[in-house]
Amino acid sequence: MMAVRISRNGGFTLVEMVLVVGILALLAVFAATRLAGLSESARATAAARDLQELRDAFVSEETGYLRDLGGIPGFSPASARVGCLFTATNVWGTVPAPGGVRVLRLDDDASEARAAAEHRAVPSAFTSWDETRRRGWRGPYLAGGTRGFFPARDARRFPEDATFGERRFFPRLDHLLLPAAFKDPSRASAYGFVGEPALFDPWGNPYVLQVPPPQAFRGVTNVAEEVRFRYARVVSAGPDGVLDTPCFQPNATNETSTTWTARARRLARQAGRIDGDDVSARGDDLVLFLGRGDLDEGEEP
Repeated sequence: MMAVRISRNGGFTLVEMVLVVGILALLAVFAATRLAGLSESARATAAARDLQELRDAFVSEETGYLRDLGGIPGFSPASARVGCLFTATNVWGTVPAPGGVRVLRLDDDASEARAAAEHRAVPSAFTSWDETRRRGWRGPYLAGGTRGFFPARDARRFPEDATFGERRFFPRLDHLLLPAAFKDPSRASAYGFVGEPALFDPWGNPYVLQVPPPQAFRGVTNVAEEVRFRYARVVSAGPDGVLDTPCFQPNATNETSTTWTARARRLARQAGRIDGDDVSARGDDLVLFLGRGDLDEGEEP
């Protein structure tokens, strides 16, 4: 009997094709997921490097901003910002004035409250670097990174994104003892003035400098600036773009009160540390303190 041979002409059946396409699709999804993970990891690494450079730019013993100026002229929670590393003024912004707009600046002896109340500019105390005195401004103190300008409250990174105001870059300040010039959300944030030079993280958000206000400590009226600055930190809003780390946090029970609860003080002072190792209040933010470790030293709230 003659055997019958069936030729497939080198083709594939429908089932085989479906299996091949399915395998290829799974491989594509796996590869895309893997690449996305690597990309996020690369962003996090870049952000960590930026935070280190920001810290060094502020506190380096050799070339840091604070060492060069011997402090922060007109220091306040609002006048110490990342923008100070790029321009020779401690307060950057504009105020209405007869005949046009003038830059609001504060010098070492100026009263912030007076300058804000009078809505006028006063001369800046910043001077060019003096090699003999080893004092003065010799910035910009950052050469690398993604430079840009501090965004407006209603600005977005992309059309579908939430605004910078909605993502907590413009915290409420009406409950704090700050000059009125810093409380106008249309042109200022606690972290920068709109249009001021800024450094941006890999997710398209400006890095911010957080200096806890006096309300974050016991004895609101007699907190030394050095004590407050000990808890200063540079912060990235992280992958989700929301600035979770509390700093200018209102009292949960009375938003207009200058007396905070112990928990609110601790959160604002210790960068979202609730207790011990619990820093869940900072979400996915990246935080780096300028002058202390990221740890709980067991101090009173």
